[in-house]
Amino acid sequence: MRFFLKFSLILSIILAASSIMIPRSSGMEFPREAGPSLDKQMRQNYIDILVEQEPEIVLMGDSTLVNGVDADLLAQLTDKSVYSIGIPGSASALWYLILKNNIAESPYKPKYLLILFRDTMLTAPGYRVHGSYFDLVDEYAARREPELIQYSFVNLMNPLELVAERYFPLYIARASIRGSIDSSIRYFAPQLAGCDRNCTDYAMGDIFSGADLEPNALVDAVAAAESYLYTPDQLDFDSQLARSYLPMMIEIAAENNIQMIFVRIKVESADSRITNSPKFKGYINSLGDYLANKKVQYLDHGSDPRLTHDLFRDSIHLNEQGQAVFTQLLSDELKNMIK
Repeated sequence: MRFFLKFSLILSIILAASSIMIPRSSGMEFPREAGPSLDKQMRQNYIDILVEQEPEIVLMGDSTLVNGVDADLLAQLTDKSVYSIGIPGSASALWYLILKNNIAESPYKPKYLLILFRDTMLTAPGYRVHGSYFDLVDEYAARREPELIQYSFVNLMNPLELVAERYFPLYIARASIRGSIDSSIRYFAPQLAGCDRNCTDYAMGDIFSGADLEPNALVDAVAAAESYLYTPDQLDFDSQLARSYLPMMIEIAAENNIQMIFVRIKVESADSRITNSPKFKGYINSLGDYLANKKVQYLDHGSDPRLTHDLFRDSIHLNEQGQAVFTQLLSDELKNMIK
């Protein structure tokens, strides 16, 4: 009992001290709105590119777009100018921001915007927004993005997290505190041997870039990350739709006279027990029905038998031959859509 009282007293002192010191050092005010803070800078590099190149078709997606579609070949096959915004690690939150803050703000608007996605990505606003992904999202966000904060962060918090986000500075500062501890562990011992930060970073990079790592480790890591897209919640299209960026993306495109075309690409990362399940098939059918009701073009290659196993470099990305095959398939369909 005495030990518990001491522990409670120490914890209370730490919480009280942190509640005073952290706001003073960081400039944050409490209580605060839940969710991360966005910086004041916003990248709008695609505005100049669109004005300069005036592409008729803009492609947008993640690394599956980079590896899956040859933009130059697509331009040649469709006889339309094409520009590709392929950003590895991107997802619907970043696509929404680039559409809203770059494409829609450009004096030149492309006639067609083609979004390449995997399975449930269009209604998964919390996918690829945390950790290093947040830095990329923040680059294309304005200082105030209430929809981004609400859909990608606040909506995914439980009541306890919401209280901690609003009232506990120590909880808000946990990432920077952990970073300071990690940095101390990483650099302290090498400094004793005369190796500064640059020396340590180079040594660590040299060791791990050339290491004979377990070849299945990357595959397992990718599968673990992708599993988020196939949870029961993510497979409930109706409940996810209103909490996603999909309706807003369609609305922004329509307001700017941009014809959107959504393209679902095939991957081999999902368990066949999931992709063959009634819930997954129901999601895909509901997505197709929704886009049809909104009069938005939708090309579904998610189970295309022509994209065979030998055309994949890994469980998600097509190889060079696969890229050529998919680009040809895509061009054949686009030629029947675009004038």
